[in-house]
Amino acid sequence: MPIDNPLRRDTIIVIDRVLVGEDDRGQDVYDDQEREVDNCNMQPVASTESTDNRVQVVTRWRLAGPPGMGLTNMSKVRFRGVLYEVDGDVGEHGSFGGLMDHTEAFLKVVTG
Repeated sequence: MPIDNPLRRDTIIVIDRVLVGEDDRGQDVYDDQEREVDNCNMQPVASTESTDNRVQVVTRWRLAGPPGMGLTNMSKVRFRGVLYEVDGDVGEHGSFGGLMDHTEAFLKVVTG
């Protein structure tokens, strides 16, 4: 029986792009499908500001979620009303005895 992890108390919405068919020209048609994922942990990592003729802020977060949650580098994540992009590849981590098994990804949001 797994031990409850008090750090994994966040719930996120994962938005996956799913191929649903083709249009009349033979082009792929995608649809965004949302699903709720419990037992996650969201932590802010860093924020950078660029002031090249405008202000742009890039904020990165670290997501740790349950193993096998199906997150990909094309997924998006909504947490507390903010939409994040997956930044890089998603990692699936195993551990001895399964206690620390988890999915890990870095997320980013760009404003400005």
